[in-house]
Amino acid sequence: MIFGKERNKGLMLDGITLKVVTIGDNGITEKDILVHDAHCEDPTIHLKLADMEYPDFPVALGVIRDAAAPVYDECAQQQIEEIKEKSKIKSFHDLVTTGDVWEVK
Repeated sequence: MIFGKERNKGLMLDGITLKVVTIGDNGITEKDILVHDAHCEDPTIHLKLADMEYPDFPVALGVIRDAAAPVYDECAQQQIEEIKEKSKIKSFHDLVTTGDVWEVK
């Protein structure tokens, strides 16, 4: 993750904290700079990138995280279909006439 007008700045981890470094200072080389992997399943670095604030850090733009994961709508629809298959209640009429019901005369 190299940035800057002269492309001489980079991001490194200092423990679990991101820090901005200058390539060439204190023996820091391009090999020391973090490499972004949007497909990494662990979201730790992605969250740190999203939390960076100017002017201390560059502003992260573009795809920060692109990990394969279930989509909420698909999971919800799958749950609905599974419940429909198992349920004895198939209509509104079934709902109001099933179980403990009583009739007012």
